[in-house]
Amino acid sequence: MKALLVAALLALVPAAALARPGLDASIGPDGVTITDSDQPVLFYRTKPVDAAEPGRLNYIHPLYAPDGTILTEDRPAVLPEQRGVFWAWRQVRLGNETVADGWGMKGLTFFVKQTNFGGESNGAGVLTLQVDWIVNSRPELLFVAREVTKVRIQPLKDGARRIDIETTVTPLVDGLSLGGSDDAKGYGGFAVRLVAPDRLVFGSAGKAVTPQATPVTAGPAMGFSWPGQPGLSKWAVGMACKVGGRPISLWILRRDPSMQNCVWPGRAPVALTREKPLRLQSTLIVRPAGQ
Repeated sequence: MKALLVAALLALVPAAALARPGLDASIGPDGVTITDSDQPVLFYRTKPVDAAEPGRLNYIHPLYAPDGTILTEDRPAVLPEQRGVFWAWRQVRLGNETVADGWGMKGLTFFVKQTNFGGESNGAGVLTLQVDWIVNSRPELLFVAREVTKVRIQPLKDGARRIDIETTVTPLVDGLSLGGSDDAKGYGGFAVRLVAPDRLVFGSAGKAVTPQATPVTAGPAMGFSWPGQPGLSKWAVGMACKVGGRPISLWILRRDPSMQNCVWPGRAPVALTREKPLRLQSTLIVRPAGQ
């Protein structure tokens, strides 16, 4: 009888009042769902859905706006290798040999060893993942690098949310290097496949930016918005990247079905060492348009 009374009383309480306040994480068999007062913020995939695509993990999708609007695409009909918020390189090399294409999910997979979530005193939540990079293009699996990624999600402020993603890649073998596409585009590094890319408007440092086939030099931050697009016009996304603490100002931008990319290192591969691992810092800000 008492349980029935409690249930009846709870039914009279508005759903918003029952929501767990603050940022929280639900760690499941396929990934981690981050919520803010029970509203979804993002999903971080830790296992592939399809065994035929063993490299489709270790990325974020969906990324949500504060009103629940989904802002990213995964496995789109055009360029299905693109996946939400991801960091990948066309050239994963050992010595002079390209052994994997992490962007195209060929020859490289990941094993997420540890997944942890904790809160900070300022209300932020931090998701930490330890990930092994495994080259599977050879007869024997080869563990080539250890990745530690920290996703710091800030609470909403004036309707906007900041997400900082710090990825450190430390080689486990000698001779590991990473490079972008082996062409004039040189794309590779931190990238986002936003929804409705054909409707995007681009801006940097207060000026409009026009996409080109090859990299565009602009400011250290890029803004994306969807003016006039129902459901999306109220939101904008800001993006910035650094490598080793130095801002990236080279961008691959697309107003057709494709991704948006902070370009690093470009076409020429860069060697990683245990003493000098890759430290990629990326920031996304989801905010009301015009803010």
